[in-house]
Amino acid sequence: MKKILFSAMIFLAIAYLLCFPAEAFAATADGLRLWFGTVLPSLLPFMIFSDFLIHADVIPRLLGHLEGITRPLLGLDAYGSYAFFLGLFCGYPMGARLSANLYAQGKISRREAEYLLTFSNNASPMFLTSYVLTNTLQAPKYILPTFVILWGSCFLTSLFFRPSSLPPAAKRAEKKETSITASIGHLIDVSIMNSFEAITRLGGYIILFSIGASILQRITAPVPVAGWILPGVMEITTGIRQTAASPLPFSIRYLLILCYAAFGGLSTIAQTKGMLAGTPLSLSHYIKGKIIQTALTLLMGILFLIIGG
Repeated sequence: MKKILFSAMIFLAIAYLLCFPAEAFAATADGLRLWFGTVLPSLLPFMIFSDFLIHADVIPRLLGHLEGITRPLLGLDAYGSYAFFLGLFCGYPMGARLSANLYAQGKISRREAEYLLTFSNNASPMFLTSYVLTNTLQAPKYILPTFVILWGSCFLTSLFFRPSSLPPAAKRAEKKETSITASIGHLIDVSIMNSFEAITRLGGYIILFSIGASILQRITAPVPVAGWILPGVMEITTGIRQTAASPLPFSIRYLLILCYAAFGGLSTIAQTKGMLAGTPLSLSHYIKGKIIQTALTLLMGILFLIIGG
């Protein structure tokens, strides 16, 4: 059944490319601009440096003093805290990538990695403040409540999935290319190549789902409400732009955009799956976490609008 559905989607995409080349070109260009102009310069440096820090095994010395806070609150050691904080501040899909990398390097256990997947992948503060609230929704006064809602729902999601105890990290694999005894130059080379592979895969997903969002807009053209809402389920950036420009009441637009930011869209799910490639980590943990976080975000958003009038 999956193969049939996937084949049907591929044929639909090819038919769209052939029948509507101008729209397909515009969607591809939008995806490429998003990747090259925003995602690559904002994420690639963090990917390179984070890889280097993991390979060089210096994270416990940098974040070890925070364990007194992160262990009681989140149940995380220095490595888990590193994945959480970078996932929170760098944006999708950094949290998933670090969780997978730390597990692959033997720094955290599989149980901790899958626990991190449920809440460590989030929209970045820069994306929320500049693109979403200032440029698109034009509601900068909602910056503080937006962070309270999204970060609050993230923390509550961690409590929902937090295991009673986490086993110690798996025995560290001895890999020649990531050995801490390797030269700094070699570690940098490995980090650069790993990061470019990940960011290129990420760009491919962004372009594909930009085309998918364009297809969805054409399909839902006879039903405007669907065209205002459904693209956000497909791809977060396009969905936020479509919803913000719709004639829906502001409260509805704000709630929808909060949910898009919390969920991340099918595009982010595909990106996360790509980040987990080569590991046995299950994508289902990530999806469950995003569903819970989105539901909590919606409830908190409604409560905020009721209290704030």
